[in-house]
Amino acid sequence: MTENKRLSIILPIYNDARIADAIRSVRRFDDIGTVRLIVIDGGSKQEVRDMISTLLAPGDVFISEPDDGIFDALNKGLRHCGTEFIGWLGSDDLFTGKVLAGDVVCALENHDLFVAGTAVFRGHQIRRVTHALPSRFRLAKFGLHNPHFSTFGRAEILKSDRFELGIRGADIAYFIRIFAKKPKVMTSGAIATLMGEGGFSTNSYCNILLGNLQLLPVYLRHTNVLIVPFVLLIKLGYKSLSLLYYKVFKLERAALESRW
Repeated sequence: MTENKRLSIILPIYNDARIADAIRSVRRFDDIGTVRLIVIDGGSKQEVRDMISTLLAPGDVFISEPDDGIFDALNKGLRHCGTEFIGWLGSDDLFTGKVLAGDVVCALENHDLFVAGTAVFRGHQIRRVTHALPSRFRLAKFGLHNPHFSTFGRAEILKSDRFELGIRGADIAYFIRIFAKKPKVMTSGAIATLMGEGGFSTNSYCNILLGNLQLLPVYLRHTNVLIVPFVLLIKLGYKSLSLLYYKVFKLERAALESRW
């Protein structure tokens, strides 16, 4: 391991050529040369694997083999992290440049978790934003969960748990358990990542509603059964307000991206 590599970014991928832009955004995010990229590929076609290989730097990790989906890939990534600090990014997501690796490393010197915001976009339009402030008060179990790809942490806390396979909302359940350990959290009002909209759970309001209702068992396992209905209402209400706000007060994606 190169001595100055202190932050691993786990990047799961399966047959998504947009990973090229994601990797380039990681390079720009790495302002102090401290990031090791860990790409976990689920067995993409050869041309995608070849493209990834051309974008990797010495010391990066590239694993390509069949897996059981994104949560299995994230678990593999955690196992291969040997740095002090860990973050993640989706293959269709981008770091904005509003938060840089130096900011993350500085924050994690004295905190267990560092959380910034995430904006969901489609094309050039911001659709909604998930802010970091509720994470300061560890409100994930009440439906105000952290923006996952804008959450960075010390390895000892993030590697203390795993993503469960075969359940919807394994990422939410994972972070509810992480926050239950009462970590010391620092948050930022900046938008650290742009997340592409288009998956089943985010491509319409109806699917957002359906997806959240399917998370009921997750909240039942981690929250008092009497307040679960309020948790779902809070979660849906927060997303609805964000969707409506950015539909009325339009925000262009370019406004959140640094001019590299």
